[in-house]
Amino acid sequence: MHLPREIMVKKYILIIFVLFIISNSTFYLVQTYGQKLRERPFNLSVSDPRVFDSSLKVEQVAKGLDLPTTMAFLGPDDFLILEKDKGTVMRVNNGIISGEPLLDVNVANSVERGMCGIAISKNRSTTYVFLYFTEIDGSDGDDRKGKLPEGNRLYRYELVNNKLVNPKLLLDLPATPGPRHNGGAIEFGPDGNIYVPVGDIDGSFRSGFTATKTQNFENGVTADGRSGILRITQDGSPVGDGILGNSVPLRLYYAYGIRNSFGLGFDPITGNLWDTENGPHEGDEINLVHPGFNSGWQQTYGFSSSIKTFDSHELVTFGGRGKYEEPKVAWTRSTGLTSILFLGSDKLGSQYKNDMFVGDVHNGRIYHFKLNNERNDILLPKSLTDRLIQNPVDVGADDIVLGDGFSGITDLTVGPDGYLYIVSIGQGKVYRILPK
Repeated sequence: MHLPREIMVKKYILIIFVLFIISNSTFYLVQTYGQKLRERPFNLSVSDPRVFDSSLKVEQVAKGLDLPTTMAFLGPDDFLILEKDKGTVMRVNNGIISGEPLLDVNVANSVERGMCGIAISKNRSTTYVFLYFTEIDGSDGDDRKGKLPEGNRLYRYELVNNKLVNPKLLLDLPATPGPRHNGGAIEFGPDGNIYVPVGDIDGSFRSGFTATKTQNFENGVTADGRSGILRITQDGSPVGDGILGNSVPLRLYYAYGIRNSFGLGFDPITGNLWDTENGPHEGDEINLVHPGFNSGWQQTYGFSSSIKTFDSHELVTFGGRGKYEEPKVAWTRSTGLTSILFLGSDKLGSQYKNDMFVGDVHNGRIYHFKLNNERNDILLPKSLTDRLIQNPVDVGADDIVLGDGFSGITDLTVGPDGYLYIVSIGQGKVYRILPK
């Protein structure tokens, strides 16, 4: 049976109208949800973790943690771990979480503020615990009510009778305007010194912010601790002569032009420093960081060729002592890169020893990269000759993914047992990867 032409036309118009309403509603929902994701610090979707190497497996180590960020080992099956919003340091021994925190401090915790970084060193009979967090004079989360934080601060504590005592302030850094891009991943270099990344504290997006030369604003103030990788001794002193200059805090800068970094890692073979960085909506990067390295922010992010208005002559060089370098690999759409490490162990198999591993927070994915013979570049499959990785991962490039489903990775570390440990902020758990 054929419908009259007039009815058919009306039917098609109705279908088109319904499709228009649906598409616009979908666009609105996606736009609104996307904005919510940008306001949230992490993608907290839950899924089952897995690895794609059939010789390996994932094992749960601990659960029941409240937004865990980073961890550090005291000994075999014994580590400290931070809870972001509560300002607490918990101890996990043989999978059992301590009933009381070793330390509880008041933190600003909006978005990326809170307990951010931890590292442990032992000096004879003294165990030092270094903590980076956003301190506030008030209760946890009072910044959500409009109270300004005191600062992003690096403290050194001593571990005594299962408590962290005798705090010593090593770095007092800006925490405003914020609340994003606070950095805080703490690493010890081969020289025994402390390296910590600090982002721009959201300072390149707000009207009236104080621009700095370390953010590549030629007319800005010299430096204030933002947008750099800072280096100090374990006592909080500058290390030798400044790379970029001798005034403090510029003297503390090992690198600059950093937008937002959650990860530093030292190559155990060469001692070279690498970092992960996040672009505003694309251009997440992995960089080889030489002394005086300029990552280019705010003039550029990702590969400079993708920025039509980029002019390398507009970058600040501090009299030629700073040098811009392109990333080794970049993402076409942000994946939220976090921790980076080199697995100085053969416990997962000799094929992984001294390789690079990188976590991301948006997809809960672990990337695995090999380096070239000179160990100054990343080896990539032929499908990635342009050094750009799609998010989701390109077809044919999935061999750089070791595993996924970890629901927001905030830290990767190697345990005393030589296995790879993963902190999942989305699941409140710690996992490890080990042979089957």
